[in-house]
Amino acid sequence: MKPMIPSVFRTTLLATLLATAGFAVAQEAVIDLPRNFDETRQRNVPVAIHLPNSRKAQPLVLVSHGGAGSRHGLYALAAEMAKQDYVVICLEHVTSNTDNIRRRMRTQKLDFKKALLECGDDMTARKNRPLDVRFAIDLAERLNSSDARIRDRIDLSKIAILGHSYGAYTAMVSCGVKPVGIDEDLSEPRIGLGIAMSPQSSNGNFFDRNSFPEVEVPFVGISGTRDIQGNGHRDFFKLMPSKDKHLLWFYDANHFSFSDPTGGPRKLMRTDTDVTRALQIIVPRILDTYLRGAPKLDQTTRDALVKKSLGGKVRRIEWQTN
Repeated sequence: MKPMIPSVFRTTLLATLLATAGFAVAQEAVIDLPRNFDETRQRNVPVAIHLPNSRKAQPLVLVSHGGAGSRHGLYALAAEMAKQDYVVICLEHVTSNTDNIRRRMRTQKLDFKKALLECGDDMTARKNRPLDVRFAIDLAERLNSSDARIRDRIDLSKIAILGHSYGAYTAMVSCGVKPVGIDEDLSEPRIGLGIAMSPQSSNGNFFDRNSFPEVEVPFVGISGTRDIQGNGHRDFFKLMPSKDKHLLWFYDANHFSFSDPTGGPRKLMRTDTDVTRALQIIVPRILDTYLRGAPKLDQTTRDALVKKSLGGKVRRIEWQTN
């Protein structure tokens, strides 16, 4: 029988192994917190916290995974943001994570695609994802005052959210996009910037054309020519109020190009490392503008970032603003 390792040592061991494996060496640690219970909803919200080396208070970036994902699903980008001195909290949404999809497949005899579609239609999952974000910010506030590893290291006046696929939905709703079929206000006013990779369209499933007019925070949508909903991923850009809105369009990128768990405990068979590299260059610079007061992303700056990001399969990126 294998010896049991207490959870406190498992957390320390994970951080040590990831650090010594050569991933995101400029991070101080990755603190894995698999049990964070929200009493009001009787719901667990696992998180993984990527800490920068800096001991000063740094802006917070929340990361939301896609359907069938986990808190480690965007590890490569989270690690780079921590390297660039952001505190990154990666959430896991338990009614749409890997284990949940597997449970749907097993109990309902569904294949993966049907289980994923059913999860997307599940209003419990849709409602609770933005509420997980609200809980995670509250958790960050508690940890920032009471956890010796994190105390006074998060600047809670500067918060962004980033998500992919179902996580894009989560980021959009948290920033004020109104979901179809849910009357409750699920927006989170403490968030000052949203970044959605593969943002949902206005086709009436998650959102319709009336969902977007009240978004006031700066917002960035990132997609590609081979993404699932085609030009529908551009809808947010046309329908949100003009002011600090960005559309980044990667030619030849598909839906899964924007999700890279490299460095974490789970791996993808065909990770698009070229898109990952481009995101690792562009996303921190966007965060710097909106969370640190760096110079605005004018045409010259955007062109320089795009040029720096090109390489391998990433041959063209269109970056529009309004």
